[in-house]
Amino acid sequence: MDIAIVGAGISGSNVLKSLITHPNFQADDLIDVYEPRQSLGSGLPYEPTDDESIMLNTSSDVLSVDENNELDFTEWLEHHFKEPTNFEQLVSRPHYGKYLVERFSPFYTHEQVRHVQNTVVDVEVLDAATKEPADDTQDGNFVYRIKTEDGWQDSVYDAVFFSVGHPEYNDFYDLKGTENYIHNPYPMKEKLANFDNNQKISVVGSGATGVDLMRFFMSNYELEQPLTFYDLKEPFYCVAIPYEKDDFTYHLTKNWVEEQKEVHGGFIPLQVILDTIKDDLKQENAEPMAVYNRYKSGTLDIFRKAFDMKDQELAAVQKYAANSVPNLPHLYNALSGEDQQEYMKNYYQIMLFFKTKVPYYSYQWLFELIDAGKVETVAGLKEVNVLENGRFQFVTEDSEAEADIVVNATGFINNIEILTKHSELIKNLFHRRLIMPHVNGKFILVDWPQCRVLNQQYGRMDNLFFLGLLIGGTQHENNDAGQTIQQAQYTAKAFMDER
Repeated sequence: MDIAIVGAGISGSNVLKSLITHPNFQADDLIDVYEPRQSLGSGLPYEPTDDESIMLNTSSDVLSVDENNELDFTEWLEHHFKEPTNFEQLVSRPHYGKYLVERFSPFYTHEQVRHVQNTVVDVEVLDAATKEPADDTQDGNFVYRIKTEDGWQDSVYDAVFFSVGHPEYNDFYDLKGTENYIHNPYPMKEKLANFDNNQKISVVGSGATGVDLMRFFMSNYELEQPLTFYDLKEPFYCVAIPYEKDDFTYHLTKNWVEEQKEVHGGFIPLQVILDTIKDDLKQENAEPMAVYNRYKSGTLDIFRKAFDMKDQELAAVQKYAANSVPNLPHLYNALSGEDQQEYMKNYYQIMLFFKTKVPYYSYQWLFELIDAGKVETVAGLKEVNVLENGRFQFVTEDSEAEADIVVNATGFINNIEILTKHSELIKNLFHRRLIMPHVNGKFILVDWPQCRVLNQQYGRMDNLFFLGLLIGGTQHENNDAGQTIQQAQYTAKAFMDER
């Protein structure tokens, strides 16, 4: 069997490992890994050579790539670094990248694995028997030919795993290609290395990438002007408050999902999930809607109050949301279509508010920087214009300002039609009708939990898989490294089990 893996980041690497270590992997199987970068195993977010000021926002205990030892990364850190955390009590992304490269290196050097250092731009579906282009009347027994920037490859693959990593960044203000505009700031050590301290630097967006940018600039520069963060609404996510109780009430486990599906005939009513959450948090003396209403304004002033008082009611709800992250895809896919719509309309933003947060000590540093005049935040961004002198003009609801350098931190494109304008691969897959949007034009539709591609042309494609952020509609809220690891391992194992 010949297999192609497109992308050699954390997802593709876990697919590779799971294929090779499976008992059904045979001596004549061949795996081609298509990755334009020479570096294999880590992906851009965890580039081993990037600046060590960039931190993981997740505990090392949930980032192991060893399915038999959930503390593998933690133990690796203890062995390699005497002091693996910074004052924020976080681990650097490059350290994690080094771990990934080390753990996956034996699989990339395996005699049955070939690294094709090129970018995949197209895939053709062939009939397995004739090797001729397939049509929608055939029985689903397909194989695939891959096109790179160098042209169509000779190999024909029995299965293809797309693990292409982060999609293109948003470009809301049409700045891509403009001098002194940094569209994708990673790797930061390379992209952000040559600025002058007297230049005015502004950042558009303030999510996880924004926090990374704050760390990088404050660690590597002595800026003469404040680093300014602009956002459409209030900048930065809620502060993560440590929960001080040792025990915790939580019922929404994967086993609970399966039990409830059986009780309710295949789907779980949304109200059952909501009632369970409410009852669990009642045991922790927390009322989620009261907490949400207290902090939903999202201002730094209100988050500073939560920080100062170490609000344990907020901490309880945040911990509950964090415990739910690995199970969110299972919960979402256990809802009926009607309940999914109600959830997205009335509860999704609330879940996102509690799930997405900035580490406690990172916020402490942010407040110190703001108080010292080294960082400033501006809400209500309307326009970013390029002036005749090459500088950038920021227009908000009630102010205007200029900057010499603009760094993008607005997040990723998830609309498939828009993404076709930025990705040759997505454009061709979409035009071939090999992929279709999941909902509202966003994300790529796959089945759950195997992540097999679904489309109108061929139906379910049993040997064509998509993983990563672009299946965030099905693998609900999957922007988490731990989820990426687990899903890649599951998908590869399920494929080999059925061999």
